[in-house]
Amino acid sequence: MQQHTTSTPTKIACFVSLFAGVFSAIYSFAARTPGTALAFGIASILIGGFSVLKARRNIDDMQVATAGIFMAVVACAVALWQMYS
Repeated sequence: MQQHTTSTPTKIACFVSLFAGVFSAIYSFAARTPGTALAFGIASILIGGFSVLKARRNIDDMQVATAGIFMAVVACAVALWQMYS
């Protein structure tokens, strides 16, 4: 049976996406400046999108990158909520 594995740089990119998403979500809850939190969230979404494209052949790496995107979307939602309320 042939097993498809991804390279280490792809795995690192996916984990960077996850950590960026988590960091942006934590920052959006703790920050007093929602504009900066929104910028971090958007940057995390872009990092996550790049990671998903890079890891599209391995479902495990794609799940990690997608989790980062989800956390970044949460960060953007919290930042927008803080801006408009």
